Amino acid sequence: MLQIVLLVGKFVFLIILYLFIYRVVRSTTRELRLAAPEAAKRQWPPPAETSGAASAVVVPPLGPPAGGTWTLVVQKSPSLAVGETYAFPPGAHALAGRSSEMDIHLDDTFVSSKHALFEAGAAELQVEDLRSTNGTQVNGSDISEPTVLQAGDRVEVGDTVFQVEVR
Repeated sequence: MLQIVLLVGKFVFLIILYLFIYRVVRSTTRELRLAAPEAAKRQWPPPAETSGAASAVVVPPLGPPAGGTWTLVVQKSPSLAVGETYAFPPGAHALAGRSSEMDIHLDDTFVSSKHALFEAGAAELQVEDLRSTNGTQVNGSDISEPTVLQAGDRVEVGDTVFQVEVR
């Protein structure tokens, strides 16, 4: 009788072990599929027109329009009010993180104590990830070096999403 109970216990243990491994593999593959940014799937530079006409490359202006100020607008956040804004006149900078000493305090478990640095130059706004645990994303792509932001870009720091605007 004891041998039958032990044999059934072994089978139950193996089934639980295989279910656990299956769930880990499924979760990992799902995360890898979701991590592939849409921008990486698009071709760059875009394929040339086949009509034979010469096409001009339009480069968007780097700086804000005259009299405008770079602004981060909170789109989603567990700790900030939606619609809250952070203005960056030229030369301004702000540290974002979980520490109460940060300029942009984000009370979020997915945010490092010193997570990201935002800097406004004369004609651009940059974000830099400060070697945070969970990274900083711009338009869904992880960044590893300072990245110049454009109006309309979405910056994700933990569960907080900012929209870049010029006001």
